[in-house]
Amino acid sequence: MKEHKVLMVVKWVVVVDVTKKQMKKIIYTLVAIGLAINLQAQESYQMKGNNNYAEIDILSSYYSQDGNNGAVTGGIGTEQLTDLSSIVVINIPLDSTKSINGSFGADYYTSASTDNIDSNRSSASSKDVRTYGNLGYSQKWLNSGLTLGGRGGFSVEYDYTSINGGLNLAKEFNQGNSEISISTQAFFDDWGLYFPRELRGQVNVPTTKRKAYNASLSYAQVINKKMQIAITAEAIYMKGLLSTPFHRVYFSDAVLPDIERLPSSRLKIPVSVRATFYPTEKLVLRSYYRFYSDDFGIQGHTFSLEAPIKVSDVFTVSPFYRFHTQNESDYFAPFAIHNSGDDFYSSDYDLSALSSNKIGLGISYSPLYGVSRAKIPLSKKLFLFNSIGLRGSYYKRSTGLKAYSIAIEMNFRI
Repeated sequence: MKEHKVLMVVKWVVVVDVTKKQMKKIIYTLVAIGLAINLQAQESYQMKGNNNYAEIDILSSYYSQDGNNGAVTGGIGTEQLTDLSSIVVINIPLDSTKSINGSFGADYYTSASTDNIDSNRSSASSKDVRTYGNLGYSQKWLNSGLTLGGRGGFSVEYDYTSINGGLNLAKEFNQGNSEISISTQAFFDDWGLYFPRELRGQVNVPTTKRKAYNASLSYAQVINKKMQIAITAEAIYMKGLLSTPFHRVYFSDAVLPDIERLPSSRLKIPVSVRATFYPTEKLVLRSYYRFYSDDFGIQGHTFSLEAPIKVSDVFTVSPFYRFHTQNESDYFAPFAIHNSGDDFYSSDYDLSALSSNKIGLGISYSPLYGVSRAKIPLSKKLFLFNSIGLRGSYYKRSTGLKAYSIAIEMNFRI
C-alpha cells in the first residue's frame, strides 16, 4: 500500500474572560515554559524521512478598542469592545493531489457599545459568542496543473446566522511560475431582529434576509528568484437587509430617533496588488496595495508593508505597517445632522471619511530541531514543540478610535 503524507493543522484556544494584566502573565508564562523546555532538547534530532505526521497550531488572540462614536447611540458614545478569538484549522492531504481542509472557531466579546441597545446596563447585548466553521475539499491534476476545490460553512451569533458555499479553480502554467485562479462564494444570512429598546413596536424592516455573492480573479507571477507579484480583482454584490437593526440615527428636525436605513443592494469592487521581494537571504519585503470602490459612494486606498528579518538561526522579527484612507459614504452624517425625510441614513463611523494607521511587530522562535520534544507514552511517536511566535499591533484612526491586539501562536508536530 502506498504511504501518504498526512498533514493536520489545528489552531485552538480556550476562550476565557481575562484582564489585560492576566493576559500578559499568560503570554509571558507560555514563552518562559517554551524556552525552559528547550534546554532539554539540544541534542541532535532528525525526522529520519518519516512524512506521516500531524501538525498542530495553537493560536490565541486578544483585541481591545475604544472610541467615542458608537453607532448604537447614533454616532456618539462609547465604542469600547474587547474580543478573545479562537480558531481550529485542519488540512489533511489524502495524497499528493487531494486534500481536505476545515476551520472551526469562536469569538467571545464584551461590548459597552452594544450594551446601549437596552436601557439596562449589563444586559444580554453586552456580550456574545460567535461560532463558525468551514469545510472544503480540493484536488489537483499534476499533468495539467489544474486545481479544483469546493467549500461550505456556517456562522452563528445571538442575532445572526449565516451559511455559505463556494468553488475555486486554479491553473498553473509556464513551468509553475504563473498561475491564474477564479474563486466564487455565496453567503445566505438571516437576522434575528433586535431593535433599540425605545423603538420596539414602532419600527420594522422589509426583510430579515441578506445574500452576498463574491467572485474574484487572480493572477500570480514569479518575476525572478527575488520577486513575485499577484494581482486580484473582486466583485461583491449584496442584497437584502444591509443596515444594522440596532444602530440608532438622530435627526436635526425630529426628537425621536430611527434605526439605521440603507439601500437593499450594494456592489463593492476591490482591486489589489501584492509584491514579495527577497533582497537578501535574511530579509523579505511584503507589500500590498488595494483600491476599493462601492455604490454607497465610498472609495478607499490601503497600503501595507511587512519586513520579516531573520536575526539569527532561530529568531525572526517582523515589523509591519498599514495605512488606510477613504471618503465619506453618501448615506453618512454625524449625530443629529440627518433630515428625517431622507430615504437612507446612517451615523456609523465605519462609513465616514477617515484615515487610519496600524503598526506592529511579530517575533517568532523556531529552532532547527524544535523548541522541545518528548516521546508519547505507549507509542513510538514523538511530540515536537516546533515553534512559538508573538504578534502585537496598535491601531489609530482619525475619528478617534484606538485599538491594540496581541496574539500568541505555537506550532507542534506529532
